[in-house]
Amino acid sequence: IKHLIGGGVTVLCLFDFFKQVNVWDVLDVLTRFEWAYLFFGIASLGVGYVLRIMRWSMMLRATGANTKFEDCSAPFLGSIALNNVLPFRLGDVVRALVFPKSMGITRTTATSSLIVERLIDLMTLLASLAIGLFAIRTITIPAELKASAVTLALVGGAVLVLGFLFSGRLSRFFGRLAAGSSSGMKRMYEIVGGLLHGFDVMSRPRLLVSMLAVSVLVWAGEAGLFYFVLLGTGLDGSPVVALLVMAVATLSTLVPSSPGYVGPFHLAAFTAISLVGGTAAQAGSYAVIVHLALWLPTSLAGAFAIWTKPELFRAAKHQTV
Repeated sequence: IKHLIGGGVTVLCLFDFFKQVNVWDVLDVLTRFEWAYLFFGIASLGVGYVLRIMRWSMMLRATGANTKFEDCSAPFLGSIALNNVLPFRLGDVVRALVFPKSMGITRTTATSSLIVERLIDLMTLLASLAIGLFAIRTITIPAELKASAVTLALVGGAVLVLGFLFSGRLSRFFGRLAAGSSSGMKRMYEIVGGLLHGFDVMSRPRLLVSMLAVSVLVWAGEAGLFYFVLLGTGLDGSPVVALLVMAVATLSTLVPSSPGYVGPFHLAAFTAISLVGGTAAQAGSYAVIVHLALWLPTSLAGAFAIWTKPELFRAAKHQTV
């Protein structure tokens, strides 16, 4: 059923996408694309991914793990490649449950770091969306949409802060429950307590500020790809426009779809470019190019990482929680 839902969403989004574009006009824009800009865009994306790996290493080291950058690079890139080709972000599941054995960390630690990473990224994207909606004066945005974006960013940030503030107390609470329980729930209490302990450790003020700063640079690097593709397509864009388009397109990947986020990503990028004044042909070609620029390099890098590190999948069933 899940696969049918994802496939159905992809088909509907692609139907809407192709209904609004003329394929020949899109191909004409593609032939006139200035491919030199794509090199700079992929380089900017690469910097962002280097920073992502550094951030993950920071999180894991905060829990006492001896994980250097080189220890985290192959598992991280491998999980991204698996996300690109498997449905429902199963690459994240592999990073949390399969790869920890080869890294010398527990599944609980890996899962905590993954959840914290995703929460920080979501807050950064919502903030980027709000900034883009308010900063771009050349388009008319309904006040309700602007208010919704700001509200989501503020509420999400507040929930994140509250979760971090109380995670230590909740961790100790579940630890006491586990210590006083001899039932089948004991293991569940231990797992939940371990996850919350990871949140508590990773939310220490100095570390949290460092992670937020790195996250801003991470998404600045990714926005660089969107910006250079704007230039290559011939669109009159700015870094703020790229920030808005990136936020809209990336948030669309939260919608269930086929592997690689085909469909929702294309329709979201097309809509965002149309919103800022691009023609249907420009928006269509932009969506195709930026998706390939995001999907292909990360898939190849991740496949190479998995090929060079076959031990990532070894002895996973012996991994302790």
